[in-house]
Amino acid sequence: MTVKGIIMQKRQKNKFAMYGTVHTYIEDKSAVYADNEEFNSHRTSLKNTIAEIRLSDDAGKKATKGKSIEKEVTRNSVSTQALAIAGAIYAFAKKSGDQSLISTMHLTKSKLDKLRDTELITELNSIGDKANEHKEELIKYGIPPAKLESYTGNIETYSKALGAQDTGGAVKKGAYTSLTNLFKDADSLIDSIDKFMENYKDSNKDFYAGYKAARVIRDLGIRHNEEEEPQDPEQLPGDESGKAV
Repeated sequence: MTVKGIIMQKRQKNKFAMYGTVHTYIEDKSAVYADNEEFNSHRTSLKNTIAEIRLSDDAGKKATKGKSIEKEVTRNSVSTQALAIAGAIYAFAKKSGDQSLISTMHLTKSKLDKLRDTELITELNSIGDKANEHKEELIKYGIPPAKLESYTGNIETYSKALGAQDTGGAVKKGAYTSLTNLFKDADSLIDSIDKFMENYKDSNKDFYAGYKAARVIRDLGIRHNEEEEPQDPEQLPGDESGKAV
């Protein structure tokens, strides 16, 4: 399954909310099964698994966010430099009548923006090579050697930023794998708790009915604010309705 944007997918978010609702309910009613050691143990394990799911989800989201922003800032700044240098080379080429150079240095921001990251690196290096071939002449056009050195250094920084983003992507995929396993653990715990609850179907009908109400999965819909997270187990509402697992 492809991981896009955020780590926890919509279906998982809906199920995660159910986990929290179930936990809140059975914790509030813990006096009912105080003498059931396994029931209590499963409740604690569910709480811990919910916390681990949240941590894994947060790790996945943060893995690439900062690196993507860093990459975009670097891309914009080095592209601006490239256009200034290419413009100077273009002016020099026009004055000297170098038609080949005029053709290759006739660049625009929109053209650079359309290039993929790897394609842009190639274009940036090409501009740098041409600039170094004519660095003496370019001084008259406002491009001193120091500016060329800065440009070369920024190309290298941009290349490293691309590599850092790839690493972040790997972390993100790892977080998704971890989430998958954690959801399996939580599902297993819920399944066992379902079985425990059968003991109360006749002896404590209110407790049983309340559990069944908390046990369903509700479609929470699409969250338009990425920063909005499912609430902690202690804060989730105690009544859910919707499609059962």
